[in-house]
Amino acid sequence: DDNNDSTIINSMTIDEAVERLGTGKFQLIVLTAAGLCFAADAMQVLQLTFLSEVLRGEWDLTDDETAFITSILFIGAVFGTLTLGPLADKIGRKPIFLAAASIISIFGMVVASVQSYWTLLLSLFFVGWGVGGL
Repeated sequence: DDNNDSTIINSMTIDEAVERLGTGKFQLIVLTAAGLCFAADAMQVLQLTFLSEVLRGEWDLTDDETAFITSILFIGAVFGTLTLGPLADKIGRKPIFLAAASIISIFGMVVASVQSYWTLLLSLFFVGWGVGGL
């Protein structure tokens, strides 16, 4: 039965494979990049809690309009997950990660210069859309 012994394949779990490969420079770069993107998103949400109260007075917003300022970011994140996630499955994670980081950066800067409620909502939606793509 020497022929049967040569066809035996050793299998391992995903955890065992990851443990065997270890952590290298690439994993640290990806972890750092993703961490910075999520930190930027967290700062954006924190900023919105303060900004929405200021804008309530500046733009004479109702309670519902004020609450929607933060909500639109999360609505965008849902759409980003539903659109960019499947796209990343088709074309790869790296291009989508770079696109999402760019979308967050560009529309994050746009948020800083908006002059109207609806432009703010649109910009925040796209920030959220980018976040959903991470």
